[in-house]
Amino acid sequence: MQELADHIWRNRAFHAAAALAHRTWLARELGQPLAEEVSQDDAVRLIRAAAVLACSSDPEHRRQAYQSATTAYEVVGSETLPMQQALRVVLSRLGNFPALGTRGDVRDAGGHLPLELLVEEFGLADQRRVTLREEPVLLTDFQHELWHKLGNGANVAVGAPTSAGKTFVLQGHLARLFEDVADRTVIYLVPTRALIAQVSRDLASMFRSTAGGAPEIVTVPLDGDQPLPRRAILVMTQERVRLMLASHPDLVATIVIVDEAHSIADRGRGVLLQWVVDDLLSRKPDAQLLFASPGIRNLDVFGRAFGLDNIERVPSKEPTVAQNFLVVRVTSAKLGAFSVTSVEPGGGEQLVGEFELGHTLASRKDQLVHIPFALGRGPSIVYANGMAEAEDFALQLAELRVEEVASPQREAVAQLAAQSVHDSYVLGHCVRRGVGFHYSNMPTQVRQAVEDAFGDGTLDFLVCTSTLLQGVNLPARNVFMCKPEKGRTRPLEGTDFWNLAGRAGRLRREFQGNIFLIGYDDWKSKPLDQPRDSEIITALEAGVSQRL
Repeated sequence: MQELADHIWRNRAFHAAAALAHRTWLARELGQPLAEEVSQDDAVRLIRAAAVLACSSDPEHRRQAYQSATTAYEVVGSETLPMQQALRVVLSRLGNFPALGTRGDVRDAGGHLPLELLVEEFGLADQRRVTLREEPVLLTDFQHELWHKLGNGANVAVGAPTSAGKTFVLQGHLARLFEDVADRTVIYLVPTRALIAQVSRDLASMFRSTAGGAPEIVTVPLDGDQPLPRRAILVMTQERVRLMLASHPDLVATIVIVDEAHSIADRGRGVLLQWVVDDLLSRKPDAQLLFASPGIRNLDVFGRAFGLDNIERVPSKEPTVAQNFLVVRVTSAKLGAFSVTSVEPGGGEQLVGEFELGHTLASRKDQLVHIPFALGRGPSIVYANGMAEAEDFALQLAELRVEEVASPQREAVAQLAAQSVHDSYVLGHCVRRGVGFHYSNMPTQVRQAVEDAFGDGTLDFLVCTSTLLQGVNLPARNVFMCKPEKGRTRPLEGTDFWNLAGRAGRLRREFQGNIFLIGYDDWKSKPLDQPRDSEIITALEAGVSQRL
């Protein structure tokens, strides 16, 4: 099968058909049908080829198999041909069982497969089926490997795309740990307050149905005179854990999870993170450690930092959704004209569509308001370089959506914003028109309400700052960026760029996500030319090297 996959990969006609199918899907997505679209016959041949490439061990073959099969299915449809069955075969061979639920006809197609293919699917599924809270769950190859290593008690360093589903496995591992009645403490280290809120809510929801023995979820440091819970998960930043360690000399963690572990390279906070983990290891040297991060190439850095010889590395470059990078170029600022081209494998570009809005696009604000408004079909994230920009862009987007009606769900969020901040807080006006903004310096209950509203479809647009880069799980159909920065004047690149791009595409809701790079030719850095994974140096090691 590998030889056949290699043969297909060398066929220029295959790549030409795959590119045309991709452009056809993108053009329809943007409401700009192409003069030449992929034919039904070519789409059928394409999905057949994808069924072979899905069996390959080459990551590029597998990535193309996913994209070709999903675009062929969505372009042709399943009314006249059993494309849903063919797509199900490809997804099963890729081990991407969670994606089977993205479309109802694909989910229900199993009963109509030929017996031979049905037996094949059952065999593949059995290899990836686990039991979580007494329910069978099908995992991807990456998730299944991680699940078993954690279950075996291994120290693990994970590097995987944002959409790979590592958080689902981590929290599922905690669920099985607390199935017994033994006393244990887990420390779940996260970099921000926003992530504290999200992780603690997810865990509380997961344990809600547990009878009697559910662990206590602790997010605020306990004073020294407050007793430690017998069974607890401490979801905290490194600063909060440091306070806990100082006030409770008897605090010992059975498991330490470091989420967004690449933050160990962040100057002062990275040094503190390393100090906290070292302290926890000094109290219990055999504690299980898990470092989770997107796109880290040198996962052995965590073993070196903490003197761990037995840390197991679980890398993955295989996302569970496909992501399309689209370069937006303004061709006439006065007329509001712009083109959209698709960045193809190898760095080439293909024109997808041309637009004219009749509204000036002279400034960056104009571009980050009017272009998302024109192209943002489905939930869309707009990246802003700071809190003031986030509020300003959201307000401008809301002003364009004059026909939007304030639903009861939107009105509830608006009322919460008014009660928690003040009546004239601009968020209320924005959410009534389906637009929200999100940054760290917001009241926790308001930020959580905005996250929930965007997640359930109450809000169509969310303007975010770099808070989104630090693990907050807010996937969208589209992500819009224009000269993005992190902090003051520092261009977004490397791990942070790919982390943000990874928010495009929502597993089980769509097969593909779109990243719009506005004015990319003028960006200070060109992150598309950089590898998706990067090497990091701990802040402590970097500091020592500089002194030497």
